[in-house]
Amino acid sequence: MTGSIVRRAMPQSERREVKYVVRAPDSNNRGRWVTVGVAFERKNGEDGLNIKLNTLPVGQWDGTLILLPPLAAESEMPADGA
Repeated sequence: MTGSIVRRAMPQSERREVKYVVRAPDSNNRGRWVTVGVAFERKNGEDGLNIKLNTLPVGQWDGTLILLPPLAAESEMPADGA
């Protein structure tokens, strides 16, 4: 299956609420940030966050990421990245 992406569907009971969206600066548009993933609380209740990156910035990226509360439309994003 070359070129295909297979995603494991999480049962509804295992899905977690997105607490933050992960953003990186857009190297092509100064002052603009793009969403590259999501962050959610750990399922075992321990302190910390799990972060799921859907893409990585390239080019002049300096390694900076920020976590921001999701906007209404972004809060609908599934935590499993599907």
